[in-house]
Formats: sequence, C-alpha cells, structure tokens
Amino acid sequence: MAPRGRGGKFSKPTRGAFRQNGNPIGMWREEESESEEESEDEAGPSRSIPEEMTREQRKAAAKARKEAAIARKNQVAAAPGDLPPSESEEESDDDMPANPNHTAKSRSQAANAANGIPTPRAPGELSRREREAIEAQQARERYMKLHAEGKTEQARADLARLALVKERREAEKARKQAEKDEREEREREKAEQNAREAKLREAAMGSGARGRGGKKTAGRSK
Repeated sequence: MAPRGRGGKFSKPTRGAFRQNGNPIGMWREEESESEEESEDEAGPSRSIPEEMTREQRKAAAKARKEAAIARKNQVAAAPGDLPPSESEEESDDDMPANPNHTAKSRSQAANAANGIPTPRAPGELSRREREAIEAQQARERYMKLHAEGKTEQARADLARLALVKERREAEKARKQAEKDEREEREREKAEQNAREAKLREAAMGSGARGRGGKKTAGRSK
C-alpha cells in the first residue's frame, strides 16, 4: 500500500528487493521459506542423516564413474565422431561372453611367435614348406600326364613343331631322290649315246678296210 503524506496519491509505490534473475522477492515467499525451515528442524536429525549419506553415496558413485571414463579415454584414443561409452554399453561389455578363440593354446602360440620360439607340431602334422613341396610335386605330375597326352599348350606346340620338322625332312628326302633319279637318267642316256657312237665308228672303220683291200687285188691282176 502506497504511503500517505506529501504528494498524496501521486507518490510512486516502493518496491522490495530483487533476486539475481530480476524477479522481486515477495513477502509470501519469505514466509514459505521460513515455514519450510521450521518443518525441517522439526523433523529431527534421524531424518537428515540418512539423506546426507544417500547424497554422499551418489556423489561417490558419480565420481567413480567419471574417473573410470577418463581412464578408458586415456587408454584408447577415440576416433573422430565417436561418442563416450554410456553406462548401458559398459554393462553390455561386462555381460559379453569370452572369445572362444582366446584359448590357452592360442595364447601360448602367440607368445612363442612373439619370442621367436617355433611352435611344436603335433605328430603327423606337416609344415608349410612340406605341404607346398608336396603340392608342387603333385601339380608337376598332373602336368606331365597331360603333356604326355598332348592336352597342354606346350604339348600342342611341340607336336606342331615336330610335324613341321617331319614335313621338311620328307620334302628334303623327296628332293634328293628326284635328283638321284635325274642323275641316273642322264648317265643312262649318256651311256647309250656312247654305245651308238662306238658302233658308228666301228662300222665306218670296217667299210674303209674293205674298200682298200678291193683296190689292191685289182692291181695285181693287171
């Protein structure tokens, strides 16, 4: 209610104090806060102690979760865009079963490999080099079998080359035979010609001798 006095109804009403957010502190709010404080005092220490312990426990649990999250973040560098793990993810990680591949044998083999110690083999088990040697031998035997049957590219190329060589040899043999036949034919014709010429000479010589002998007998008779 505006105070009366000088100025009358034209005087400005006074306002109370203001809070930090600009809202005025009213009279009724102060009464309510005072009543709440009185009710808390009447409740006694038996009620406040459990509430304080509960708050402390909650603070301790939140602090422990925060420290665990920081430790995990320091151990594993997060990729860009990754979100921090939530409590549900942590619980799901704890509930995940163990990897069956992580056995004592696999761990010992990994440790031996890291230390440079050869892993002992079971009886009858072949090494990688032995398996590769056996596979290479088997592949070579298969190839040789196909090669003998003429089913490989190399075998077909070899057969074609052999056929070409055979054809060339046969052509060379035929050429030599033809030359031999031709040479024998020329020799035979030459021998026949020589025989004819010899007969002609003999005939010419015989006719000349008979002519000279007739002339001599005619002179004696005279």
